[in-house]
Amino acid sequence: MKKFFEELSRRLREGGVESSNVEDRRLEIFLHGQPVLFVSPGNDVFLFPAGSNNPEASELYHRVAQTADEVYTYVEAVQTAPTLHISGLNEKFHLLADFGGAVLAGRELENGRGYQFVTWIWDYNRTGVSCGHYYDEDFCGAKQDFAVRSGLISKTQLFSPEELTELYRATDYLLDEGPELEDGQLKALQTARTKIEYTVPDLADRLEQGQKQEPQMDM
Repeated sequence: MKKFFEELSRRLREGGVESSNVEDRRLEIFLHGQPVLFVSPGNDVFLFPAGSNNPEASELYHRVAQTADEVYTYVEAVQTAPTLHISGLNEKFHLLADFGGAVLAGRELENGRGYQFVTWIWDYNRTGVSCGHYYDEDFCGAKQDFAVRSGLISKTQLFSPEELTELYRATDYLLDEGPELEDGQLKALQTARTKIEYTVPDLADRLEQGQKQEPQMDM
Protein backbone atom coordinates (compact mmCIF):
# COMPACT_ATOMS: atom_id res chain seq x y z
CA MET A 1 0.00 0.00 0.00
CA LYS A 2 2.58 2.51 -1.19
CA LYS A 3 0.03 5.31 -1.68
CA PHE A 4 -1.15 4.88 1.91
CA PHE A 5 2.37 5.15 3.33
CA GLU A 6 3.20 8.15 1.14
CA GLU A 7 0.12 10.08 2.21
CA LEU A 8 0.37 9.10 5.87
CA SER A 9 4.03 10.12 5.94
CA ARG A 10 3.14 13.47 4.39
CA ARG A 11 0.35 14.11 6.89
CA LEU A 12 2.54 13.15 9.84
CA ARG A 13 5.39 15.31 8.56
CA GLU A 14 3.04 18.30 8.45
CA GLY A 15 2.31 17.62 12.12
CA GLY A 16 6.00 17.48 13.02
CA VAL A 17 6.22 13.68 13.22
CA GLU A 18 9.15 11.91 11.55
CA SER A 19 8.58 8.60 9.75
CA SER A 20 10.37 6.22 7.40
CA ASN A 21 9.03 3.70 4.89
CA VAL A 22 10.82 0.36 5.28
CA GLU A 23 10.56 -1.42 1.91
CA ASP A 24 6.78 -0.84 1.81
CA ARG A 25 6.45 -3.39 4.64
CA ARG A 26 5.94 -0.89 7.45
CA LEU A 27 6.06 2.83 8.16
CA GLU A 28 8.25 3.43 11.21
CA ILE A 29 7.40 6.40 13.43
CA PHE A 30 10.14 8.20 15.34
CA LEU A 31 10.20 9.94 18.70
CA HIS A 32 13.33 11.93 19.57
CA GLY A 33 15.12 10.25 16.66
CA GLN A 34 14.28 6.68 17.71
CA PRO A 35 11.63 4.38 16.14
CA VAL A 36 8.95 3.72 18.76
CA LEU A 37 6.07 2.36 16.69
CA PHE A 38 5.14 1.37 13.16
CA VAL A 39 2.11 1.18 10.87
CA SER A 40 1.46 -1.90 8.72
CA PRO A 41 0.15 -1.80 5.12
CA GLY A 42 -3.22 -2.92 6.50
CA ASN A 43 -3.39 0.07 8.89
CA ASP A 44 -2.47 -1.76 12.08
CA VAL A 45 -0.36 0.24 14.52
CA PHE A 46 2.19 -1.48 16.78
CA LEU A 47 4.53 -0.24 19.49
CA PHE A 48 8.18 -1.29 19.44
CA PRO A 49 9.64 -2.44 22.80
CA ALA A 50 11.38 0.95 22.98
CA GLY A 51 7.95 2.58 23.12
CA SER A 52 6.54 0.42 25.89
CA ASN A 53 5.81 2.12 29.22
CA ASN A 54 6.58 5.48 27.62
CA PRO A 55 3.84 8.12 28.09
CA GLU A 56 5.12 10.16 25.13
CA ALA A 57 5.12 7.10 22.89
CA SER A 58 1.62 6.19 24.06
CA GLU A 59 0.34 9.66 23.22
CA LEU A 60 2.05 9.49 19.83
CA TYR A 61 0.51 6.06 19.24
CA HIS A 62 -3.04 7.38 19.61
CA ARG A 63 -2.25 10.41 17.47
CA VAL A 64 -0.77 8.31 14.69
CA ALA A 65 -3.57 5.71 14.87
CA GLN A 66 -6.22 8.41 14.44
CA THR A 67 -4.44 9.97 11.46
CA ALA A 68 -3.75 6.56 9.91
CA ASP A 69 -7.43 5.59 10.11
CA GLU A 70 -8.44 8.77 8.33
CA VAL A 71 -5.75 8.51 5.66
CA TYR A 72 -6.31 4.79 4.99
CA THR A 73 -10.04 5.39 4.50
CA TYR A 74 -9.75 8.12 1.87
CA VAL A 75 -6.70 6.73 0.06
CA GLU A 76 -8.40 3.34 -0.29
CA ALA A 77 -11.62 5.01 -1.42
CA VAL A 78 -9.96 7.10 -4.13
CA GLN A 79 -7.63 4.37 -5.38
CA THR A 80 -10.43 1.80 -5.81
CA ALA A 81 -13.23 4.06 -7.10
CA PRO A 82 -14.05 4.37 -10.82
CA THR A 83 -13.05 7.47 -12.77
CA LEU A 84 -15.77 10.11 -12.98
CA HIS A 85 -16.47 10.93 -16.62
CA ILE A 86 -17.97 14.41 -16.93
CA SER A 87 -17.90 16.75 -19.90
CA GLY A 88 -15.71 19.78 -19.30
CA LEU A 89 -13.93 18.28 -16.29
CA ASN A 90 -10.16 18.53 -16.74
CA GLU A 91 -8.99 16.90 -13.52
CA LYS A 92 -9.14 13.14 -13.00
CA PHE A 93 -11.66 12.70 -10.19
CA HIS A 94 -12.92 9.36 -8.92
CA LEU A 95 -16.60 8.80 -8.13
CA LEU A 96 -16.99 8.02 -4.42
CA ALA A 97 -20.76 8.39 -4.02
CA ASP A 98 -23.79 9.33 -6.12
CA PHE A 99 -27.22 9.87 -4.59
CA GLY A 100 -30.14 12.28 -4.67
CA GLY A 101 -28.72 14.39 -7.47
CA ALA A 102 -25.43 14.98 -5.61
CA VAL A 103 -21.96 13.63 -6.31
CA LEU A 104 -19.00 13.02 -3.99
CA ALA A 105 -15.65 12.71 -5.77
CA GLY A 106 -11.97 12.71 -4.87
CA ARG A 107 -8.58 12.82 -6.51
CA GLU A 108 -4.89 12.56 -5.72
CA LEU A 109 -3.12 15.86 -6.29
CA GLU A 110 0.08 16.03 -8.31
CA ASN A 111 3.60 16.09 -6.84
CA GLY A 112 2.61 14.44 -3.57
CA ARG A 113 0.45 17.35 -2.41
CA GLY A 114 -2.25 15.18 -0.88
CA TYR A 115 -5.87 14.57 -1.81
CA GLN A 116 -8.81 16.78 -2.71
CA PHE A 117 -12.51 16.05 -2.37
CA VAL A 118 -15.53 17.78 -3.86
CA THR A 119 -19.31 17.59 -3.91
CA TRP A 120 -21.30 18.65 -6.97
CA ILE A 121 -24.89 18.75 -8.15
CA TRP A 122 -25.72 16.90 -11.38
CA ASP A 123 -27.23 18.89 -14.23
CA TYR A 124 -30.61 17.81 -15.61
CA ASN A 125 -29.25 15.17 -18.02
CA ARG A 126 -26.37 13.98 -15.77
CA THR A 127 -23.66 14.84 -18.27
CA GLY A 128 -22.23 17.74 -16.27
CA VAL A 129 -22.03 19.07 -12.72
CA SER A 130 -22.11 22.47 -11.05
CA CYS A 131 -21.93 24.24 -7.67
CA GLY A 132 -18.77 22.51 -6.48
CA HIS A 133 -17.84 22.54 -2.80
CA TYR A 134 -14.12 21.70 -2.51
CA TYR A 135 -12.35 20.16 0.48
CA ASP A 136 -8.57 19.79 0.66
CA GLU A 137 -7.58 16.90 2.94
CA ASP A 138 -11.00 16.99 4.63
CA PHE A 139 -12.74 13.76 3.64
CA CYS A 140 -14.99 13.89 6.70
CA GLY A 141 -16.18 17.40 5.83
CA ALA A 142 -16.80 16.38 2.21
CA LYS A 143 -18.82 13.34 3.29
CA GLN A 144 -20.95 15.46 5.61
CA ASP A 145 -21.55 17.98 2.84
CA PHE A 146 -22.56 15.19 0.45
CA ALA A 147 -24.97 13.75 3.01
CA VAL A 148 -26.68 17.13 3.33
CA ARG A 149 -26.73 17.98 -0.40
CA SER A 150 -28.04 14.53 -1.31
CA GLY A 151 -30.82 14.73 1.26
CA LEU A 152 -29.56 11.80 3.32
CA ILE A 153 -29.55 13.96 6.45
CA SER A 154 -30.75 17.41 7.41
CA LYS A 155 -28.19 20.16 7.95
CA THR A 156 -29.79 20.83 11.33
CA GLN A 157 -28.54 17.40 12.49
CA LEU A 158 -24.89 18.48 12.13
CA PHE A 159 -22.82 20.45 14.62
CA SER A 160 -20.13 22.87 13.45
CA PRO A 161 -16.59 22.66 14.92
CA GLU A 162 -17.34 25.85 16.87
CA GLU A 163 -20.49 24.35 18.36
CA LEU A 164 -18.74 21.10 19.25
CA THR A 165 -15.93 23.02 20.93
CA GLU A 166 -18.37 24.90 23.13
CA LEU A 167 -20.20 21.68 23.99
CA TYR A 168 -16.86 20.12 24.99
CA ARG A 169 -16.04 23.17 27.10
CA ALA A 170 -19.43 22.82 28.81
CA THR A 171 -18.69 19.20 29.69
CA ASP A 172 -15.41 20.33 31.27
CA TYR A 173 -17.39 22.61 33.57
CA LEU A 174 -19.98 19.92 34.28
CA LEU A 175 -17.32 17.38 35.25
CA ASP A 176 -15.40 19.86 37.43
CA GLU A 177 -18.15 21.97 38.97
CA GLY A 178 -21.43 20.18 38.32
CA PRO A 179 -23.35 17.69 40.47
CA GLU A 180 -22.11 14.14 40.90
CA LEU A 181 -23.15 12.03 37.92
CA GLU A 182 -24.45 8.49 37.86
CA ASP A 183 -22.32 5.84 36.16
CA GLY A 184 -24.50 5.77 33.05
CA GLN A 185 -24.46 9.55 32.72
CA LEU A 186 -20.69 9.69 33.20
CA LYS A 187 -20.12 6.99 30.58
CA ALA A 188 -22.37 8.79 28.07
CA LEU A 189 -20.56 12.06 28.73
CA GLN A 190 -17.12 10.51 28.25
CA THR A 191 -18.27 8.83 25.03
CA ALA A 192 -19.53 12.16 23.71
CA ARG A 193 -16.25 13.85 24.61
CA THR A 194 -14.26 11.17 22.79
CA LYS A 195 -16.41 11.64 19.67
CA ILE A 196 -15.86 15.39 19.78
CA GLU A 197 -12.09 14.90 20.17
CA TYR A 198 -12.10 12.69 17.07
CA THR A 199 -14.39 14.98 15.05
CA VAL A 200 -12.51 18.22 15.80
CA PRO A 201 -8.78 17.51 15.22
CA ASP A 202 -7.71 21.00 16.39
CA LEU A 203 -9.90 20.90 19.49
CA ALA A 204 -7.02 21.69 21.87
CA ASP A 205 -6.09 24.81 19.89
CA ARG A 206 -9.73 25.95 19.80
CA LEU A 207 -10.11 25.48 23.55
CA GLU A 208 -6.90 27.39 24.22
CA GLN A 209 -7.94 30.19 21.89
CA GLY A 210 -11.29 30.43 23.66
CA GLN A 211 -9.57 30.76 27.04
CA LYS A 212 -7.43 33.62 25.73
CA GLN A 213 -10.53 35.45 24.54
CA GLU A 214 -12.39 35.13 27.84
CA PRO A 215 -12.59 38.48 29.70
CA GLN A 216 -10.38 38.75 32.76
CA MET A 217 -12.00 39.98 35.97
CA ASP A 218 -10.20 42.72 37.88
CA MET A 219 -9.46 41.85 41.48
